Amino acid sequence: MKPTLFQTIIILLSVISTGCQMDKPDPLPQGPTYTVHLNIDREFIDEEDMPMTMAQSTSNDLYAIQVYKKSGSNYPRYAYGIFDNENAMTLELPAGATYKIEMTLVSDGATVIAKGANGGYLEPFLIGGLGSAGGKVTNEFTLATSTYMSKLSTGYATVNEVGGIQTSYIRPSLSRFYGVTDNFTPTGDANLTIALKWVTFGLTVIPEEFNEGTIEIEMDGAPKLTLTPADPTAITKKPFTFDHSLSSDDWTADNYSENIPMSIVWVKGDGSRVVLRDKTTPTTFKRRVEKVLRLPLGNADGNKVVISKDDETFTGSEEEVIAP
Repeated sequence: MKPTLFQTIIILLSVISTGCQMDKPDPLPQGPTYTVHLNIDREFIDEEDMPMTMAQSTSNDLYAIQVYKKSGSNYPRYAYGIFDNENAMTLELPAGATYKIEMTLVSDGATVIAKGANGGYLEPFLIGGLGSAGGKVTNEFTLATSTYMSKLSTGYATVNEVGGIQTSYIRPSLSRFYGVTDNFTPTGDANLTIALKWVTFGLTVIPEEFNEGTIEIEMDGAPKLTLTPADPTAITKKPFTFDHSLSSDDWTADNYSENIPMSIVWVKGDGSRVVLRDKTTPTTFKRRVEKVLRLPLGNADGNKVVISKDDETFTGSEEEVIAP
């Protein structure tokens, strides 16, 4: 028997109602809650401690936060948020539960991080899960288990480059911070401090007797860098975020490091190429430490490669001499 027009309308309304219910955000927590304001304890280093100083906090800094609520021995996702205002980081947490809070900060993120089609920021602020899209700054938390911050614990980022080009790197030239607080059980309204560590290393390249051609520096997973005689100091204390994608180590530890393949080639004015370092000799970069590479080009002799360690070591930096 064919359904009547009235029955057909009832069925359609039922389907529409079900779809609307699926699109609703997760319900607000029931029962007593505590107001927890998140404070940032951002790692700072004085000039005397390390020549490579961190950028000061600005209104363009972006914060991504993922909150987990403990269930048994696991921490399922509970809420997330993207902020550009530290004072807005306030979260209502149900009483009687334990939480883990993960956070990352990209210095000047509003300028350097690329945006997606929806106007939201891409990695590391991409919203993963159901309906993956660029993350928008809301300065408030969203209660959700099916959508979440998916790129907080690796260096992967999509950045704006010259000419409006968007490019993704596993070691982007960014100043980045990261921190986690777990086993937090609120017993009343509170201020919770998140310790953010600088998961960044620095690079300085100093060419000597550099009068022609270009110096091309390619680090695995990072943007290509080029020096010219007109701007020989372009790569000075340049920050990079660690990859960390294949490491189980704590990238906030004081001794964290990565061995990164890196090539350095001097392309002379006549087109000949002098290999100063190839990628078969990885370079070790340490957290918070600036790697200083000296290139004495006046002693160039074909493609002969001579690499030696300079005796002089700066506080908080390491210097190598790379002679052709």
